[in-house]
Amino acid sequence: MAAPDQASDEQGSDRNEAAHSGSLTTRITAARRWSADATEAAGEWTEHRRKHWAPLDLAITYYERDREALASVLGSAVALRMYLFFIPALAMVIGLAIIVVGKDQLDSMISTASVTGTMAKDISSAASSSNSTGFALFVVGLWLTLWAGWSLSKVLAACAGRAWRLDPKGSRASAAAVGALTAMVLLMFGCTLILNRLRERHGVAADTTSWLLTAVLFTAGWFVVTWFLPRKTPDPGALLPGAAVLGVALTALQWFMQFYLPHELNQASKLAGQLGTSMAALGYLFLVGRLMAVSFIVDAVVFERLGSLSRLLFGLPVVRAIPRRYPVVARFFDLPHAAGDRSIEAPTTPT
Repeated sequence: MAAPDQASDEQGSDRNEAAHSGSLTTRITAARRWSADATEAAGEWTEHRRKHWAPLDLAITYYERDREALASVLGSAVALRMYLFFIPALAMVIGLAIIVVGKDQLDSMISTASVTGTMAKDISSAASSSNSTGFALFVVGLWLTLWAGWSLSKVLAACAGRAWRLDPKGSRASAAAVGALTAMVLLMFGCTLILNRLRERHGVAADTTSWLLTAVLFTAGWFVVTWFLPRKTPDPGALLPGAAVLGVALTALQWFMQFYLPHELNQASKLAGQLGTSMAALGYLFLVGRLMAVSFIVDAVVFERLGSLSRLLFGLPVVRAIPRRYPVVARFFDLPHAAGDRSIEAPTTPT
């Protein structure tokens, strides 16, 4: 009798396992159905709310445009070209400093700019060269900077074109964009030197004011750079939101790199050596490239959803008469008063 009882027990066990398996499958199916229903309901709620709440609509539109424009990939491409751009730019600045100020002043400039470690030693060693070597370093560095700037400008133009949904043939860089990029790098370097010197000499009040000035200068510099890059409208007011976002974010990143990170790198260098410094530099360049891509998308989304700041300005009671009286002003700011001359929806590439 033991054998039939054992067979019966095995059959009962199999039925229990089958019932448990079926119950588990049913639960998984129900969970998937609930998840799909919840996702669909959340999507419908979001679509309904974004029609009545402008900040949510802007956030969703930005996210969709960021994915569509491949901003993360293009930001990485910008970071690589910025790395190739900064090396000859630094050589150009060193060569110019050797010619103009000499070794003693250059060492002071290096300290003021918060450049330490191996890079500071290499720059100080280069400063010991003669004026003729400094002149050669400046000329070669300038040529390589312009060459790398041309490559960087092409990637930035492609990134701006995708953000504004322009045709690829119209997303081309101009020679003026290369010059604007080079000028902005020199602006960043000179701004760092001058404002750091002010912070050292005049204390907390100057420190706060100097960072505000840094944000303003970075905003103005990026505004000039984006002026020469492709966009859907020639209205310069469309460039202000992205320039402001990049100026503030880049200032915060600059503060982090100058005041917080050096101490951490000194602690980490005991273990990681130059690897930590290289990772910090590459991470910094990636964040800068990503912020540049973000600024293009911010400009495009704000312009398409909210309109241009120029239209808001020229919509004021007294100012609105200016475009009617002076058509050149209407054409420059791409206002509706000049609709017969230029349509706001026509893709244009400023040169």
